[in-house]
Amino acid sequence: MPAQALELALAASIYPPALLAIIALGRGPQLKSRVFVFVLGALLVTYALGVLMLVVLDELGATGPDHWAPSSAFDLLLGVVLIGVAVYLRRKRPDAPDSTDSTDSTDPATQSEPSKIARYLESRRLAFVLGLTLYVLPSPIYIAAAKTIADAQLAKGSELLALAVTVAVMLWLIEVPMLMLLAVPERAADVLERTNLWFIQHRRQIGWIVSAGVGAYLIVKGLADLIG
Repeated sequence: MPAQALELALAASIYPPALLAIIALGRGPQLKSRVFVFVLGALLVTYALGVLMLVVLDELGATGPDHWAPSSAFDLLLGVVLIGVAVYLRRKRPDAPDSTDSTDSTDPATQSEPSKIARYLESRRLAFVLGLTLYVLPSPIYIAAAKTIADAQLAKGSELLALAVTVAVMLWLIEVPMLMLLAVPERAADVLERTNLWFIQHRRQIGWIVSAGVGAYLIVKGLADLIG
C-alpha cells in the first residue's frame, strides 16, 4: 500500500459541501437510512471512478518504472493544475469579502443552503443520488492518489484493495459524521453544525494551502523522476 496514496487521500478529503449535505440529511425522518445511503453512494461512485482511472492510466502507459517520461509529465501536469487552483483561491479571497466566512449559524444566508437541500432529500433515493452527484467529478488530488497506486505496479487484487483503503480514507469527512449520527444523532447535530461553520470560515485558506502543497509535491516528484 503506497503511503503517498494515503497522504494524498487525506489532502483530497477536505470537501465542505459533503459535510454540509450530511448535516442536512441528519434532520427529519429516516435519518439513519438516508445518511447511510448517501455515504454508500459516495463510496460507490468514488471507487468506480478510481478503478476507471487505474484502467485509463494503464492503457495510456503513464505509470510504472518503464514509462517514467509520460508518468512524470502527468505528475507535472497535475502539479501545475493544483498550483493554478491555489493561486486562484489565494487571489479570490480579497475580492470576495468573507461575508459567509464571518456569519454565524443564525444568519439566514448560512442556513438557506442546508434547508434547501433538506427539502429535496426527504427520501433515501434522493440521498443516494446526492452522494453520487457530489463525488462524480474526481479532484486532481484524487487522480494523483490513483496514479500513485498505479505507479506501485501491484498485483490486480492488491491494487483494488489499496484503492478501497484510499477511498475510505478520502471520505472520512462524511464517514465519521455518519457514524456519529447513527450512534448519537442528537449530540452529533450540534458538533457537526459547529464543524461546518469552522470550515465555512476557513475553506479558502484550507483550499489554497492544500492545493499548493500537493501541487508543489507533484511538480518536485515529476521533475525528480525526469532528471533521475
